[in-house]
Amino acid sequence: MAQLPAHPLPPFNAVAWTVAAFVTAAAPHLLAMPIWLAGAVLLVCAWRLAAAHYRWRPPPALLRLSIAGIGIGLIIFAFGGLWGRRTATALLCVMLAAKMLEMFTMRDLRLVASVCFFLIATQFLFNERLVYLGYLVLGSLLATIALYRIQEIRVGPGRADLAGEVVGARGGALLLVMAVPVALTLFVLFPRLAQPLWGLPDQVMDGRTGLSDEMSPGSISNLFLDDSPAFRVEFDGLPPPPEQRYWRGPVLWNFNGNTWSRPFFSDTPRQSFVPVGPRGLSYRVQLEPHERRWLFVLDFPVSGPDTATLTVDHQMLHRHPVTTLMQYEVVSNPDFVDMPSLPAGLRTLATRLPEDRNPRTLALAAQLRQRYSDDRELIQSVLSWFREEAFYYTLRPSPLGRHGVDEFLFDLRSGFCEHYASAFAVLMRAAGIPTRVITGYQGGFWQAGSQYLLVRQSDAHAWNEVWLEGSGWTRVDPTAAVSPARIEQGARSVLDAPRHLLDRDWIQNLRNRYDRIQHLWNRWVLGFDHQRQQRLLERLGLPDMSVERIALLMIVMLSLVSALLAWLVLQPRRLSPRSDAEKAWQRMLRRLRRQGFVKQAQETPLEFATRVQTGMHPAGPEFMRLTQLYCRVHYGNQGSETARFLTGAKAFSPSRT
Repeated sequence: MAQLPAHPLPPFNAVAWTVAAFVTAAAPHLLAMPIWLAGAVLLVCAWRLAAAHYRWRPPPALLRLSIAGIGIGLIIFAFGGLWGRRTATALLCVMLAAKMLEMFTMRDLRLVASVCFFLIATQFLFNERLVYLGYLVLGSLLATIALYRIQEIRVGPGRADLAGEVVGARGGALLLVMAVPVALTLFVLFPRLAQPLWGLPDQVMDGRTGLSDEMSPGSISNLFLDDSPAFRVEFDGLPPPPEQRYWRGPVLWNFNGNTWSRPFFSDTPRQSFVPVGPRGLSYRVQLEPHERRWLFVLDFPVSGPDTATLTVDHQMLHRHPVTTLMQYEVVSNPDFVDMPSLPAGLRTLATRLPEDRNPRTLALAAQLRQRYSDDRELIQSVLSWFREEAFYYTLRPSPLGRHGVDEFLFDLRSGFCEHYASAFAVLMRAAGIPTRVITGYQGGFWQAGSQYLLVRQSDAHAWNEVWLEGSGWTRVDPTAAVSPARIEQGARSVLDAPRHLLDRDWIQNLRNRYDRIQHLWNRWVLGFDHQRQQRLLERLGLPDMSVERIALLMIVMLSLVSALLAWLVLQPRRLSPRSDAEKAWQRMLRRLRRQGFVKQAQETPLEFATRVQTGMHPAGPEFMRLTQLYCRVHYGNQGSETARFLTGAKAFSPSRT
């Protein structure tokens, strides 16, 4: 049988504040867990509240250990034993829930409430959007209130009524507000190295939605339902027109009959030099984390950040997967001729097709080649066929079989951009024209008020590049032939009906307005890196600050801020008396303070008078009489006795016994 705890059970209000802080801190992590695992965590929280209300005893130690072991087993089962950020945070939530089974002392309450701050911080390993600022403030506020109430109970019984909870909440909020100057000082002056403060480990992945390094039917159309931002772009000057907004991502050469993939040499750095050109574009990209290495650029990148590599396919690859918001500057030359001469090995790779696949497409390519000896004429004939025949652009194409391209071109004739890019590439290769598939994004929404281009995941796109004599690799977009509106007006323009309940024009306008605020948050908070810190210090008259000097400045400013806060906290409260009776009462208290009797904040006037009466003579009884008279005047609104109290208070002169 379980034994009673050695210390008194903590009161219900302290437990309730602690559980509320934990549930709030764990909420985003619970939403990412399997529903049965999140339900188990919430069930333990509900049991702990019931135990505090009904004053239950803690479970036996063996049962608590068993539940903790079961929790670890559930984590392994839910995440398949793959340890990463998500698994680690889920384990932390489960272990804190298990800790509640033995949270029957004030020390345990304080421990859980304190760890809630760390649990809140772990959410920013996954998402740094502005909306989580509210989660940060609310979670920190509840954890601070919980610690404040726990401390109140440690020094005294505290008040358990609604007024006591309001006082505790106000005290916790005040502590959090006092921490803001310290946080701002650390944010502005904490020495940055060469990256933003909000850095994340690169070796752990979490499967974030975004473009893959492969393309198969349905892989890009699945992104069309995702309206989350992919990246934002600021241009030096006017943005390019919509038909030139092709944001280059993975370049795919290999085809197995169903899936396109990158070749073995995709990561090889390019050797050729790309000049800026007369129509060079200079722009800055603010890339959302997508946990892949590629950085999206316009054709053809001239230069990029020092941490990136420009490959032979003119793709820009970062050294590590992008796991946090990243900002980089790029210069592109749209007039560059890529690979004027094509080596034999690359020609073979760019015309290779799997055997025994798509016989009708191969036959059509043979007919086209007999009819058109010129590659450009053949390409235009295929695009005209797409444009004039009954081909449709749809999000819900039928599944394809072994001869998928045949089924698409001759039977179904409806699909998304990846269907058209894949079918066009197969048809061109069958006709002997070197062709590859490019995946990335096309278009974007121009935020005229803030002068930046917003590209969403729903703008994901696939197109082709064909190699032509004298022109090198040349972009061809078969989707533009089938649905010109997709290129000119954006991805949403191709659908007549909303994709989902929230896909309404007015809601989309609100989302675009909100993104302007998110853009400022990304730029000035998440993007506050070493360069921005140096520019800020220069504006303050502190140029050429080394890391050591910035650290010293931070220590000095923290000392000044801490000293100011300490002075404010240690200042005695001096409330301005609102009546003559209150002024007389305050004078009596000051006279007693000189004699060594100080009224505590939690003492009522009568409690203080009782303490004074036991420690002084002969003024103790007189002070008790005057205190009772003051209570009748101040709290009982008996103004008729005010004159008696004022006269007695004026004559009151305490003395030590």
